[in-house]
Amino acid sequence: MKKLLKKNQKIYIIPEDIKGAFSTKIIKSAKNILEIQITADDIAFYNPDDNIEAFSVVNEGVLYFKPRVAEVDKKENVLKIEFDEKNCNLLQRREYTRIDIEKEFTLKDGETEYVCTMMDLSAGGLKILTNAPLTTEKDYEIEFSLESNIPIQCFFKPIRVAEVKGKNKPAKNIVSGRFIALKNIDKIAIVQFCFKKQMENKNK
Repeated sequence: MKKLLKKNQKIYIIPEDIKGAFSTKIIKSAKNILEIQITADDIAFYNPDDNIEAFSVVNEGVLYFKPRVAEVDKKENVLKIEFDEKNCNLLQRREYTRIDIEKEFTLKDGETEYVCTMMDLSAGGLKILTNAPLTTEKDYEIEFSLESNIPIQCFFKPIRVAEVKGKNKPAKNIVSGRFIALKNIDKIAIVQFCFKKQMENKNK
């Protein structure tokens, strides 16, 4: 595990209260202890002995684990977290885990609103089914929620648009695209959601 988690490596940390989630870099890695820098605003969400969630992109894939907060240094704004290698999961080799999902959400094109259906989701973007006449030349305002029901708002940039014709049904578009202006905390919430769903599917 020491070879996977190294100094200056990017890591995402998620406490019980998602509002304290953040991304940072490892400042020290020794055996099963990591030291990470944290902002003064976020440190209030962490206490010694708290069980939290963490993940990091490594060469072999995406490492997901549940460390314990060993120490909180509020003077230096540093967290020490301790983890058990046996409880670490190495998932598929891609920066953002993508999951299949069927969920309705709202998309706006100027003053016009459309109800669209997600087909798959990652922290990088979406694939959707919609009757909206989307184009790759524009960005569209979208809003959706995950299990927490906290709304996520950002813009959607279509990359590929393909028309699907059904028997005796109006044609719809399957649109793949990426998120624009997605807040970091919302990106972390999506990654956490996708990780959990992927692990649930893996353990079925």
